[in-house]
Amino acid sequence: MSGDSAGFVETATTRRISRRHTISGDLARAVGLWRIWVRLGLQDVRRRFRRSVLGATWIFLQLGIMILALGVIYGALLHQDLTSFLPFLTVSLIAWGYLTSAITEGGQAFIASEGYVKQIGLPIYVYVFRFFVSTTTTAAISALVYVVVALVLHRPSAWGVLWAVPGVALFTVACLLLTTIFAYLTTRFRDAAYMATAGLQVLFYITPVIWKRDMLRSHGLDWVVRINPLYHLLEVVRRPLLDSRPAPAASYLATLLLVAVLAGGAWLTARFYHRRIVYFL
Repeated sequence: MSGDSAGFVETATTRRISRRHTISGDLARAVGLWRIWVRLGLQDVRRRFRRSVLGATWIFLQLGIMILALGVIYGALLHQDLTSFLPFLTVSLIAWGYLTSAITEGGQAFIASEGYVKQIGLPIYVYVFRFFVSTTTTAAISALVYVVVALVLHRPSAWGVLWAVPGVALFTVACLLLTTIFAYLTTRFRDAAYMATAGLQVLFYITPVIWKRDMLRSHGLDWVVRINPLYHLLEVVRRPLLDSRPAPAASYLATLLLVAVLAGGAWLTARFYHRRIVYFL
């Protein structure tokens, strides 16, 4: 076979493979293989605590100890009533930890699954969902800390707490989209992981996580919070749980806009790097 003929055959084969492995096609196939990525994600959580006596209970204990220490110290420094400050701090840290893990740990989805990607012909979104299951499971275990805090402090609750359901759904979708975006970016640009970590450190201190928004109002800096999309993302989960009422409409609109922007970002990164991801590993 001549060189031109071989090149034509190779090009035609590549085109057939490319058509078969479209973004939407791979996504649909990955969803259908949910048993694989659920099992892999849960296995990752168990593997973190292999040979440990308490196992995944350490997730609960570590967060509980940190919240107790931070709550007492920062509550005294900021002159906060612990019965309201501890639940606020607990929800904030659980949500922030989930967000952080979606970016930092989820960003390693393809890199940590390099052996699978190169040797097994599964759609690559299986590995995105795998890390999504892992980080979501960790967040769910961490959420038990809030249940304990609320029971111990006798936090009142009403039917309004159900507004947390759409808030948690929006938050979860945002974390899945962030995992997808940073899985591609970190594989293509290894410095993206370090840049994300540095950026999250800055955002942590300018977002009401360990301090309340009211503290900025007296200093005329409330605008810092209003323009921060992460504050609104936290608020659609935090407000229903703490006050048994929905977050302000502006927070839901800002969160929906953020999710739409992240969806667009996930589509663009996939469009650029989906077919070449194996070459970046």
